[in-house]
Amino acid sequence: MLSIGMVVALTHLSLGLKPIEVHGEAEWIMRDPAIAWCCGPKECAVVPEGAVQLEGDSWFVPATRQRFKMGDPHTYWSRDRKMWWCRVKGNLTGAPMEGPVQCLFVPKLEF
Repeated sequence: MLSIGMVVALTHLSLGLKPIEVHGEAEWIMRDPAIAWCCGPKECAVVPEGAVQLEGDSWFVPATRQRFKMGDPHTYWSRDRKMWWCRVKGNLTGAPMEGPVQCLFVPKLEF
């Protein structure tokens, strides 16, 4: 049985219309099979200014006390010049973007 979303997408494609973007600017995360597991449609966003700090060779998220290092399983290169994160639902409220960071996408430094 197909979900309503799948039926809408297939109908949209069969009519020759452009695919529906359900993930906004973060669409590239959900479309890449290697990283699509990181988040759902409401769990990825550009990291707010100051929410992640570069400390030595890792990135530190003060709000969750997490550290990410390039090469670790949950740290990836961003496809644009923005830093992105995928955050799971918070423990207390169950709201998206309040829980731990599932994946961190960092822009490559250009010299």
